[in-house]
Amino acid sequence: MTPHPLKNWLPYQLSYHEKDGWKCSWMNLENIRITAPFFEQTISECQVKRKEKYRVASCSSTDFLTNIVEEIPHLKPSAFIFHVSRCGSTLVTQAFSEEEQNIVISEAPLLDEILRAEEKDLKITLTQKEQWFKAAVNLMGQFRTAKESAFIIKLDSWHLHFYGLLRSWFPETPFFFLSRKPDEVLASHKKQAGLHSIPGMINKTLLQIDPSEEYGGDFTRYTADVLQGYYQQMLDIQKAQHPKNAFADYADGPSEMISAFASFTGIEIKNQEAINARLNYHSKAGTEPFQKEMPINSGYQYEQCDMAYENFRKIYSTKIIGQ
Repeated sequence: MTPHPLKNWLPYQLSYHEKDGWKCSWMNLENIRITAPFFEQTISECQVKRKEKYRVASCSSTDFLTNIVEEIPHLKPSAFIFHVSRCGSTLVTQAFSEEEQNIVISEAPLLDEILRAEEKDLKITLTQKEQWFKAAVNLMGQFRTAKESAFIIKLDSWHLHFYGLLRSWFPETPFFFLSRKPDEVLASHKKQAGLHSIPGMINKTLLQIDPSEEYGGDFTRYTADVLQGYYQQMLDIQKAQHPKNAFADYADGPSEMISAFASFTGIEIKNQEAINARLNYHSKAGTEPFQKEMPINSGYQYEQCDMAYENFRKIYSTKIIGQ
């Protein structure tokens, strides 16, 4: 069969202008396989190469996004990964990206832009968001080599708060949740802050933070409140006992998390040696040898956050829950 003209083209950004409305940006990945720790890194690599060939960026309407998707053969998502950040989620996705039969999309900004579209356009409807999200996901899961058999999507940490919406859109898709002790997460963000650990970067209401609360320069206390909301959300999700939900914790160990994910989702590990080798290196820097973290000091104890985590852990009794 003749390949579709848009084979290897992926949507990667959604923008809104009051005059022109919504536009979707596209990138031709050509023969570049998505293996970087984050989707945006692959796009950046392609942008550098694109400048050598093209002068004009490629964009379309959102109608084109939803209309073209059925013409391009693709996989449906095999699993979504939810996480509280700095808990091994990148390590899991990097391990599975070692095998060429797996498509792995990690924290694609486009998916976040769709989920939060009403922050830019109050007129956006849930139906539009669902159509855009599913179209974007399916195009990211397109067959590019004919070897693909599994499709993994790791979401941003704050997408825990979109659980209800995403579960309604994907009722039969496995959702895998990763957690970690709050003091360890906080210590990691102290070294290198993530978006959700910086006040003002992510909507407080979305993060279930009191909009009137002032944090000054205390980013750690702010992050502790964000984590408290995450743990409470995971507790509520766990209580619902959806049969397609499963949970793992960083304390279980990297190999155990990966095995739990494979067992729950049914995604086969064909090259255990390659995965074991990847575990010897930093999850976000594949050439940097992994070094065991130093013990955490007592400066990262926040009572309400710690209690929320412990409440969640009380009913977290096995490595895989909900099979």
